[in-house]
Amino acid sequence: MSQPDDLNKTIQDLIDRQTEGAYWDFKLQHHANNADLIHDVLCLANAEHQGDRFLVFGVDDATYALQSIANTPNRKSQSDVVSVFRDNSSKFFESRIPNIYLREIEINGDTLDVLVIEDRPFKPYHLVDDYSRQSRKLRAHHIYTRVNDTNTPMPDSAPPHEVIRMWREKFGLDSSAIERALRFLQEPDSWEYVSEDFFGEGYYHHKIFPEFTLKVADTDSTVVACNEEWTRGEIRRDNNSVRFYLLYYHQTLLHRTRVVTFDDGKKSMVAPNWRPRGAGRFYFYLADSVEYALQRFHSASRHKDDSTDLCIRGQGQDSEEARSLWPEGLRIPSLENYELKAFLGEEEECEPSTDDVEQYQLFLRNQLDFEEWRDNQATT
Repeated sequence: MSQPDDLNKTIQDLIDRQTEGAYWDFKLQHHANNADLIHDVLCLANAEHQGDRFLVFGVDDATYALQSIANTPNRKSQSDVVSVFRDNSSKFFESRIPNIYLREIEINGDTLDVLVIEDRPFKPYHLVDDYSRQSRKLRAHHIYTRVNDTNTPMPDSAPPHEVIRMWREKFGLDSSAIERALRFLQEPDSWEYVSEDFFGEGYYHHKIFPEFTLKVADTDSTVVACNEEWTRGEIRRDNNSVRFYLLYYHQTLLHRTRVVTFDDGKKSMVAPNWRPRGAGRFYFYLADSVEYALQRFHSASRHKDDSTDLCIRGQGQDSEEARSLWPEGLRIPSLENYELKAFLGEEEECEPSTDDVEQYQLFLRNQLDFEEWRDNQATT
């Protein structure tokens, strides 16, 4: 995801090139026909590029002159654009649509809209049913992409070597083992549970690439942390335990991740990351981390996500505010690296609290402060 402060500079740099490219496309106005919108997004989403792709509204693609998008016909909001894809998700292969978001920026006094298409390893994005609007028709099973500054025409499909490239990326064939594992974990249905191995232990393996396995290992809960602040809101807090997910490629251990069972065995989740903030701790998952991928995998296998409904205890101001914000239970956030750095700012050394009650209230305060900070970022 592009950091807001960097987006203006990125788009300005692209405009200054006085050309279009494989991962950016200029439009004077928003699309009048949603078939054209979907086509442009599919072409950019499937293009060969490592990083976000940009559909920029308010730039003449012939002269590269800016023209404010404010008060122009057919201008769409974030909700409008997302709805076009979400409402037609059943027409997409595996119902998977590109990750997109719309941002308004200002360059030299002109308002531009930037539709950001995030780079994800789920290419090729394509339709399994035709999509028609007026005289424009996107064809089922046709794969569209963008090469240099040219989109695949609607009646056509990408050349075979481009399609092969996309499938290789989807299966991570040109990636490292840990990169492939991270991608595979994002699709829990692609894994199969085997009840026992030769040592009597169950494990998961990837259905297509069984050399990737995920095992669970017990450990001594008296020497590994399993009573952190996020576990302390539950009624039972005296019977926590910890295990480890062990992620393997063949016989090579790629990653070890701690899983905590708490609330007398009723709840279980991958332990989130934390950073000191003041005298307390702020807990989170990094969106592109193995830990977060495993937490989502863990939740899918259990058909519930305990990181989103943590009980809140106490009667102080922070407890009451937390219950008001999270009536269904406290949620551990997932965030990007840039969000973490911006929220924490310049970290000052501070003596950490050693009192359990104070630690818990500081934890609530830090989680609340982050949610307020994130809301403010969304409105600026």
